[in-house]
Amino acid sequence: MRLWRLVILALGGLRRTPLRVGLTALGVTIGSGALVSMVAFALGMQQMAEAPFEMLGLLNNIEVSPGEGNNGKTRTLDDAAIDELAALPGVEAAYPHIRAAGVKLFNGEKSASATAVGMATQVPMLGEADQLLLAGHFFDSGEKPEALLSAALLRDLGFESPQQAVGTVLTLKADGLAPTDTETFAYERKDFAITVIGVYGMPRMVPGVGHRGVLVPVGLMKEIPGIRASPAMARLRAGKSATGAGYEKAIVRVEHFADLLPLEERIRAMGFETRTLLERLDKMRTFFVVMDALLAAVGTVALVVAALGVANTLLMSVLERYQEIGIYKAVGASAGDLVALFLAEAGLVGLLGGFGGLLLGWLVAWGLGTAVNLYARSYGVTRTFDVFSFPLWLLAATVAFSVVVSIVAGVYPARRAARLDPIRALRRV
Repeated sequence: MRLWRLVILALGGLRRTPLRVGLTALGVTIGSGALVSMVAFALGMQQMAEAPFEMLGLLNNIEVSPGEGNNGKTRTLDDAAIDELAALPGVEAAYPHIRAAGVKLFNGEKSASATAVGMATQVPMLGEADQLLLAGHFFDSGEKPEALLSAALLRDLGFESPQQAVGTVLTLKADGLAPTDTETFAYERKDFAITVIGVYGMPRMVPGVGHRGVLVPVGLMKEIPGIRASPAMARLRAGKSATGAGYEKAIVRVEHFADLLPLEERIRAMGFETRTLLERLDKMRTFFVVMDALLAAVGTVALVVAALGVANTLLMSVLERYQEIGIYKAVGASAGDLVALFLAEAGLVGLLGGFGGLLLGWLVAWGLGTAVNLYARSYGVTRTFDVFSFPLWLLAATVAFSVVVSIVAGVYPARRAARLDPIRALRRV
């Protein structure tokens, strides 16, 4: 039997009981809609969790710390070691990971406490700058005492808008302990005049990354008191000299994500310890995989329940169409033809319910997404949250799964129709 003729016959069979078929398709619609909306929610949450890290370019970073070398001695992470890391093939930049908490920023009589963070100036370390910068620009050369200011500090420093802050010269005051050549520490206090060249807004889903920070070039950060106190004390506790203590951590940024793992292995072979954000994301992705599976299982249960309605509808159709089935067999239709006919009817119900489920899932996502964003705005959050994600593969898989489940549900009614005795079917009134 040709496919187009099979489809026409199947449509004709479904049109005989439009109300029953419509209710059955509605059940499939609800089941597939529940499935697609639940999986889309899990995918949306995963996308929201990973997007800020990708936006900031953090997935291309390797965090390096001192470790045991091949000779059994601890390798110091000093400027020479960082230059050695920067010379590795595939490395875009290497710089010490320096931050100083509790620095004071002054704009006239206005002041604010902030965390100073050293940033490399040779590459745009913040990834998609146009989505983070509210005003100004990133570092050009890093030779001048420039700074990028967090938007969270604007009001404390007396600025009404990000544009107003750009070009302003602020005073940065910092103090702390600095190691001396005599294995002692001296208390230092320094003031720096820094020019605000830009204002940034950090995604809230990235914990501990400059929400109330001031980003300054690494060269300027090296002059801030107290940044070498912690590694110097660690060397003293180990019975070593505090001279040339180096840094606690460094960041190595790779040019291409594919080079991340090979470079990490090479850096470990140099005697340093490494850690990447990819390792942490793998644990987070494992959680989301489990979450996807659980929500998909719940949606599948709803679709299986709807499939029972498909089986019931087709069984009723077989009972009501005894004579029609007998005529088909009398004119030469084989058992396989009848199985194909009823499976086609089941597949059409699943197809109709699958597309209806996509529409229902989109409506649910739109309604819940609107409610979430309205709730966020009631608390002053202006960012738009994309709670649901509908990739093309999910849409296609939902429709295909609805069709397959419906066809499986139609196997028993189809086989029952194929086993009917044509003589008895024709005699039945």
